[in-house]
Amino acid sequence: MPYHSRKYKLNESFFSIWSPQMAYVLGFWYADGNMRHEKSYRVRFSSNDGNHLIEVRNLMSSNSPLMWESKGICQTFAVMSKKLYFDLRKLGGRPAKSNILSFPKMPEKYIRDFIRGYFDGDGSVHKITFKATKNGKYYTLIRSNFTCGSKNFLESLSYTLHFMEGFPKKRVWQYGEHQFKLAYSQADTFKLLQYMYYEGHVGSLKRKAVYVNSITK
Repeated sequence: MPYHSRKYKLNESFFSIWSPQMAYVLGFWYADGNMRHEKSYRVRFSSNDGNHLIEVRNLMSSNSPLMWESKGICQTFAVMSKKLYFDLRKLGGRPAKSNILSFPKMPEKYIRDFIRGYFDGDGSVHKITFKATKNGKYYTLIRSNFTCGSKNFLESLSYTLHFMEGFPKKRVWQYGEHQFKLAYSQADTFKLLQYMYYEGHVGSLKRKAVYVNSITK
């Protein structure tokens, strides 16, 4: 039963029960979402990939329309729900969250879904090419990183990956006033991608998942 009558469909209990889908969407919201309470309780998601927003929206059993931001840079969709809003608050969600994020507590088996969601929002995989000083040859390597306005969040993420999967302890680097980065080398990047984009996972940014599949097999 819906929590109250509404214009658009929504599973208002989506953030009430842990599941791979819920953990993934929570992670993506931590990266590219916001919330506010003025005249209504609003939870919003943003992306420059409309198809990905549609996937997130479908996971939440919603049909809220996608809207373009004022400058046409990215698309958004918003859901209005007091229950969803306060369930998200219990999971660490806050308005103006960027610089105060903390890694949420969750059942261990959903951590990689949450991390994949965050990575799809504020993570990247890229190639770097450099010239070796010893032999003058050029080499290309794969790197990955997570970015965030909260150093505490990335430090907790680094600790979680170290404790859960044996990744090396990594230093979080600051590259702006409120900009931090957690980076991994090529070998750890392959391991990280296979950990997050495991076979049968539910929810992912398709172009990133396709790229991951191409470089890890």
